Order: sequence, then structure tokens, then C-alpha cells
Amino acid sequence: MITFSSVSKTYEDGTQAIRKLDFTIQAGEFFVLIGPSGCGKTTTMKMINRLIEPTEGKIFLHDREIHTFDVQELRWNIGYVLQQIALFPHMTIAENIALVPEMKKWRKRKISDRIDELLHMVGLDPATYRERKPSELSGGQQQRVGVIRALAADPEVILMDEPFSALDPLSREQLQQDIRNLQQEIKKTIVFVTHDMDEAMAIGDRVCLMKNGETIQIDTPQNMILHPANDFVREFIGDRKSSWLTAVDVMSEAKSPHLLSIHDLEAGNASSILPLYITEEDGSLAGRIVEGSMIRERIPIVPNDMRLAQALPLFEQHQVEALPVVKDSKVVGILSYRTIMHYFMKKHEKEINKV
Repeated sequence: MITFSSVSKTYEDGTQAIRKLDFTIQAGEFFVLIGPSGCGKTTTMKMINRLIEPTEGKIFLHDREIHTFDVQELRWNIGYVLQQIALFPHMTIAENIALVPEMKKWRKRKISDRIDELLHMVGLDPATYRERKPSELSGGQQQRVGVIRALAADPEVILMDEPFSALDPLSREQLQQDIRNLQQEIKKTIVFVTHDMDEAMAIGDRVCLMKNGETIQIDTPQNMILHPANDFVREFIGDRKSSWLTAVDVMSEAKSPHLLSIHDLEAGNASSILPLYITEEDGSLAGRIVEGSMIRERIPIVPNDMRLAQALPLFEQHQVEALPVVKDSKVVGILSYRTIMHYFMKKHEKEINKV
């Protein structure tokens, strides 16, 4: 979708802001650029819509080099959301949203329908908000309008430059969830710049951590936290590992007394330890032993990629001490209070031995 090929940026005073960037942002991906101040993340994003021109290398949009586009055409097809919301104060909300569609000469009926559709999408009733001025909206509401204004002409790509950093923590957290939900609905390609690691981890499909104009690690939030590329990544991320552990990270992969094949069950080798889960010969879950009988319906499971924090309440919900971990319909392990305790004891073994 968007490809950087050996892209560098050097300013006239000799400052090298960007050094040989090579990566691709996939269509429909929520891609987050993050790093310390001056690392080049905003410069990288602004090169996509040619607000800043690279000194070397090429940037491609759908395999077409961006300099082959008319710059106005390029920017019309790339939405842009700033930290400074930049709504025109003398215009109504409807007029603000209509700006780009009007420049693209959309029909009035189509524009009006689009305004209503977008306002509904972010939970703002058109009957209430269409004719209001920006000053009559809260900061969070104004930022929602800023987002949908960038979506108004249905662009393929949305650039977002620290759009929530000026908001209070509650509004910011709500908007992070809203934009993530919106992304899943509209499937646009979003490039998002932030200096907040928690924000990056909460919303990104992949996170690009930069330093001194270079990419240090591009990865999913989970992989970046669990498998940092070097000490800089580890220090920048901080201690977030426990909150991103998944069932597959903590489960027991070895043979468990809570797990029995249907062959062994039929051979009379049943375990007396409960709960006891039964697998078919192909590894799929066959059932669960309840009061001496095998139940095949509504068997509680833990998806392999479920976060540990989400899995823990399932033990109480189902009144069990162990649950099967399932990937692609196959049982890959057992998650239990014992395996969780063993994981953390092993992780902190050195600290425990010092006591």
C-alpha cells in the first residue's frame, strides 16, 4: 500500500532527519510511528502527503511513486488529522465536514448524506450537531469532527499527527477506543504519530519505533513488548510485559493431568484429576468429563492469543482450576493456576533466591 524505499531527508543546514527508511504499510493497517522527540516520526508521516519532500529514495502508493501524482490529487485522497484540531470557527460542523467533498465537486445531496453518515459513525446526532459551531463542542467532540472531516471524501489513507495529545486522560482513552473501533469498521489505512507508548500499544496493528531518523523495530505491540530488538526498545517500552502476556506464553505445553486423549479414555486410563478435558486423535477438543460422563457441548476454552488478564476471569466464571488453550481448533496446552504460578516463579527465580 505505502512503501518507503531507501528514503532519507537532509535539511539545508546539514541536519539528517531521516536515514534510509525501508518498510511497507499494508492496506487497511493501523500503523503507529513512535519514538523520542526529534526521532523523525512526524517528518516520516509528512513525506507521505508531500508536505515534506525526501532528499533521497522513493515513496510508493499502490506501487505508484507519489511524485507522479498531482500534489492536489494526492492530498485529496489522503485525510489529515492534526493535534491542533483546526476546525474553522466561523463555519458550522456540517460546513467543516463538507470542505473537501465540495472541492471535489460532489453533489449537494451526496455531501449532506455523507455528513449525516459520519456524524452517526462517531456518536454525534446530526439533528443536534450539524448546525453547531466548533466552540459549542467539547474538546473530545471537536476531535471527533476533525477525524470524520478527514474521512469525508472517503480517502484511502488517513494521517494522524498526535491527534489526542491535547485532551484530558479520560477523553483521550475514549477516543483511542473509538478510533480503533472505527478503523475496524471502515478498514482505512491509518498512519498515526504519537509520543505515548501506551497509546501506540493500545491502537496499533504494528508499531514502528524510531531513533535518530532510523527504524529500530517494526512489530506488533505484543511482539515488541515480549521480544524487544535491543536495549533501546526495552528501555523505551518499559515494564509492560505482564499486561501483554497471552495464554500461549504461560500455558503448559507438556502432557497435563487435565488433558486426556479419547483413545486413553476408551482404554480406561482416565485421570482422577478434575477438570479433565478429552481430545480427539487429531488434537481437537472432544469434550469434558463432568460427574463421570463426557460432555461435548459448551466446553470452556481459552484462545491461544487471549491476554492473560482476559483469561483469568474465566476460571471464576466456569468454576474450574484449568482450561484448555485452543489454536485453529486444536488443543495446544493447558492454562491453570498452577502453570501461571510456575511461570511467574520461574521468571522471578533469581529474585526469589536472593531473599
